[in-house]
Amino acid sequence: MRIGIVGIGNIGAAILQGLLAAEKWDKIYISDVRKERLSKFESEHRVKICDSNADVAENADVVIIAVKPSDVKNVLTEIKHLIGGKVLISVAAGISTKMLEMYLGDAGGAGGAAVRVIRVMPNIGAVVGAAVSAICRGSHASDEDEAVAKEILSAIGDVYSVDEKHMDAITGLSGSGIAFMATVIDALADGGVYEGVQRDLALKIAAKTAEGAAKMISAGFSPEKIRELTASPGGTTIRGILQMEKGVRAAVMNAVIAAAKRSREIAAVTAVAAEKEAGGYINEQK
Repeated sequence: MRIGIVGIGNIGAAILQGLLAAEKWDKIYISDVRKERLSKFESEHRVKICDSNADVAENADVVIIAVKPSDVKNVLTEIKHLIGGKVLISVAAGISTKMLEMYLGDAGGAGGAAVRVIRVMPNIGAVVGAAVSAICRGSHASDEDEAVAKEILSAIGDVYSVDEKHMDAITGLSGSGIAFMATVIDALADGGVYEGVQRDLALKIAAKTAEGAAKMISAGFSPEKIRELTASPGGTTIRGILQMEKGVRAAVMNAVIAAAKRSREIAAVTAVAAEKEAGGYINEQK
């Protein structure tokens, strides 16, 4: 299977590096408007650096769009005549499968096969192979197409199938949530620094502590059970938890809710603009 990636920014480069490490795919075609982003992959014999997005679309069986949401329409307009019948994976935040399919229009041509769209919300953990990616499929994509997308994205971390209606919530929970967790870890380290621990050591210990909690939860321990195992009566942990209950839990919940709300706002603005361009918005106002 030949894979194409349009856009070699943080996420696009992480996907590419994950695919190269997995050593499963015959050839990977890449393009980016910033040519300096491509140069670091010149020595990879399985990577073909293309002069245009059209070259990527023409040669690949699966095309991954890893560009900014504001650039998606222009990229799809450029390549849609080359991807009829192929699988298109989009990692652009806030761009629904319905919108992607609208941008593609009659990509298959007269009597041609429709583009099978897969939408993905990864997070920046991809740069270390620890992404959490949520995935849903468009109206033309099959179970097999979703399985292919999962296989590709598993090269950068864990993949979960979700209903598209939950994508905005997952944007807040995972896409933005990794930054929230980094902030909590940083705060833990700052507490250690306040108590006299060197910052580099405090940060390493805080990160490993968070990793340990995550592994316990993944292994089946509930957060409540971890607290029960740690917080002895009258001890140090319960004193600290009392302070956290004064605001940390609500702050983290509100951070996820605010990020999800913002994702819905961005999606709504993009949808209205797309509908207006298509004429639907104007017709509704008449």
